[in-house]
Amino acid sequence: MQSDFQVPQLAASLDRVIPSDLSLLDGTVAEVTAAIERTTCWERTDCIALALREAIANAIVHGNNSDPARAVRVSGSVSQECDLLITVKDSGLGFDPGTIADPTAAQNVLADHGRGVFLMKQIMDEVEFTFNDGTEVRMRKRHRWLE
Repeated sequence: MQSDFQVPQLAASLDRVIPSDLSLLDGTVAEVTAAIERTTCWERTDCIALALREAIANAIVHGNNSDPARAVRVSGSVSQECDLLITVKDSGLGFDPGTIADPTAAQNVLADHGRGVFLMKQIMDEVEFTFNDGTEVRMRKRHRWLE
């Protein structure tokens, strides 16, 4: 039996496991962003870097309680069609995405936290969470070709 499902060819991929230490955040984001930039699919990666930074920071702080003995896995891949998939996984207990306060609501606008998931969803085309032996966020960005 032959399957019609085809796995896209990858232009780049990266898989890193880091301790839950915020001092590693900038370097990890820079490494993943540099790998994305090398594909020449994305002219500007600053927004992608922001979404990635929020996902990793949430994994370190909220998922793993900043415990350096607990790891965060960061994976990224870019297909030959320039579609980007980034996955960040922690070992935390998870959360209910439906209970996250709306950061654009008047009572939350001046809050000093609570915008990470909102930013990820604004920047990326798809953001989904799974909760199985930790929390995993998958973020997808599709390249928009000029026609």
